[in-house]
Order: sequence, then C-alpha cells, then structure tokens
Amino acid sequence: MIKISGVRIVVIGGGSSYTPELMSGLLKAQDLPVESVTLVDVPEGKEKLETVRLFCQRLIDEAGSSIQLQTALDRHEALAQADFVLSQFRAGGLEARARDERIPLRYGAIGQETVGAGGFANALRTIPVTIGLARELESANPDAWLINFTNPSGMVTEALLRHTRVRSIGLCNVPITIERTIAQALQVPPEAVSLDFFGLNHLSFARGVYVNGKNITPLVLEFLKSPQTQVANIPDQQWDRDVLDAVGMLPNPYLQYYWNPGEMLSREQSAMAAGKGTRANEVMAVEKSLFQAYQDPGQRTLPEALMQRGGAYYSTVAVMLIESLALNRRREIVVNVRNGHALPELPESSVVEVPAVVDGRGAVALECGPMPASVRGLIQQVKAYEELTIEAAMTGSRKTALTALMNNPLVPSAGAAAKILEDILQENAAFLPQFAV
Repeated sequence: MIKISGVRIVVIGGGSSYTPELMSGLLKAQDLPVESVTLVDVPEGKEKLETVRLFCQRLIDEAGSSIQLQTALDRHEALAQADFVLSQFRAGGLEARARDERIPLRYGAIGQETVGAGGFANALRTIPVTIGLARELESANPDAWLINFTNPSGMVTEALLRHTRVRSIGLCNVPITIERTIAQALQVPPEAVSLDFFGLNHLSFARGVYVNGKNITPLVLEFLKSPQTQVANIPDQQWDRDVLDAVGMLPNPYLQYYWNPGEMLSREQSAMAAGKGTRANEVMAVEKSLFQAYQDPGQRTLPEALMQRGGAYYSTVAVMLIESLALNRRREIVVNVRNGHALPELPESSVVEVPAVVDGRGAVALECGPMPASVRGLIQQVKAYEELTIEAAMTGSRKTALTALMNNPLVPSAGAAAKILEDILQENAAFLPQFAV
C-alpha cells in the first residue's frame, strides 16, 4: 500500500490531449493526496508536452492546488520516484493510427484502431515498447503500480502480466461510460448502478443492469433499440431489436464491428471515398482545435471539444483505481486483470475485463460463472487471436503473426490476412525491428 503522505504520479504519453482531463480528475479527488504529477513524453513530442504542461498548470492554479507539475523527456528518474505510472501513449502517433485504419480497408476488412487488423498492427508496435517500459520500472522501482490505458488495453495488459513482474492493471473507459450513461438517463447517483459484466476489452457484455439492486436490464435493452452514442470513437448506433432480444444482454458498443461488420465497413469505405479519411483524420482535426485552446492563456477550464476525443470518464475511473490502491479503499471496479477463475472457459493466465475487488493489495477478478453459449465462441476466438498477437509481437514470428490475423473474426480470409500482414510489416518497418529479416 502507498504511503498516504503524498502520491507521486508519472504519466507516460504526457503530451496527449487526454492529459488535461486526467489532471482535472486528480484536482477533484479530495481524498487522494497527490504530491506531484510528472508528464513524460518522447523528444518528438516536446512542443505538445510543453503546451499541455502550461495548460495543466493553469488548471492547478485555478483550483488553488499545491500539486507539483513537472515534465521529462528522459523517463528514468521519473519512474524511480513514482508511486503510480499511467501509460497512455500511442506508438507512432496518429499517423500510425491512420495507417492502421487504412490498410485493412484495401482488402475489404474493417479498419479500426483497437479491433480487427488495425488493432493487430497497433499491438505489434505497442507491446514491445510497453514491455521495455515495464522492465525499466521493474529495475528502478518494483513497488510502483503501472496502470495501463494504452490501446489495445487488454492485449497490452496481458503482455505485461505474462512477460514482466511489474504490478499492472488495465483500464478502459467504456464500462464506466455505460454505467454513468445509465445513471444520467435514470437520474440516479452513479453508485446506485451496478453491472453484471464480463468479457474482454472491447468485447464485453453486461448480463444484468441493476439500480439499487433492482434488475432493469429489459429497460436498458429497450433504450438501446433507438439510435444513440456512448463512445465517441464509434458512429451512432442502432442495435437490431431481434439481436438484442435474442442475446438478452447489453453489448459493449464495439460489438457493432463484430455483429454488423458489413455496415461498419461500408461506412468506413464511404468516408474514404468522400475524402474524409478514417477516424484518425477526425481525431487529428479535434486535436488541432484542442491544442489551440490549450495554447490560449485565457483557457482555464476543459474545452468542450475534449468530449469529441473519446475519453469520457477517463479520469474518473483512473482516480477510483488509484484511490483504492493508495488508500486501501476496498471497491469493486471493472478492470482488465488476470482471469484466474473469473471466466472458466478461458485460460487462467488470460487477461479479461470483469469486475474485480480492488484494495491496497491489488485487483482480484470476481468469479462471473460460465459464459452464455450465445457469445462464448466469439470471446474464445478473439482470446486465441490475442494470445497469438502477443506472441508475434514478442518474438517477431511472421508465421505466428499470420495465424493471429487468420484467427481474427474481422479479417475475411487467409488470403486477405497474408496481404494485410505484408502491408503492415512494410509500412511499420521502422517500428517493428523484431520482424526484420
């Protein structure tokens, strides 16, 4: 357990447009004694890092807080002093994300940054960098916690737990967004809402939704049958009534890619044909406006455009987790954590996205019981894909990489998988030295 005298936080990817939202959440955390926040980034991101630092300092000053804010381009010293390391970086930046989204589209496959072949490319670049960070943390500061937001969060967290000894927990804002959206719709306090939740990151389900212990799942499913948006990264959704009635569970919004792949692919292809590019191009435009706002000395609150970035409740769930770990505050939180016996149909060493009991000792997944047959096969297939992707990222094996893509349900054929893999390796060669011949 961390000493309550003062919590020191290091943010890897500190120059991200998400960072001010995180800082805002830390400033609102009255029970969490934050001593310092150090924003770390690569030298190429020095200008953005300084812009974010200046804006975050204005947020600190406006709140009358005593948090010490620092920046660093060399992470070693910062890691050695940290109680918590928050990872939120993107290997290759938004330009790499744009490639991840474009390449699959060439071969009739969905282009998305965390699922499908795009998520695969992202994982190949990101996992080795994260492992390097973790091994440095193991050596410099083995008692620190590494909280992973870096996408694809589930795979990155599993790689950390399989290949390092670092104390790590993965987070995603989708579960808490679902929870808070329901609370707002029903005008009840967030703590009144609880979810019977299970699955993998971006492939999960709420088997039951409860308000003050009352099961309101049918009401929520009825709400989902009308167009609505819960996650900014995904277009407006309208779930098919028959599908929801058949499954009887609240699906993670990313299930649109698995259950409506034709429609989602058509939308992406139409956007490309119209010259709009992919979601990465939209994010670049949002980021441009955000950094313009951050550079304005008169800007002392979070700009409204930040909600378009896709990080709703990012800081809320991060603060909840840090409070539980630092203050030994026992709490149930949906996290990406070692499976154990939570989902018996998956390997114990797998990382799953389930409710876990979190306190000063860490997070322990709660047993969720058997998965319904209606979704069990899809989850098992995607978990096999994730295991193979992690192995490929660590070993640089092209054979393993190909079998990973062949196991991804969003890749249409083995032939498409081979072509997509070749393009990914060629266009990301600078980031994938493990695959060099």
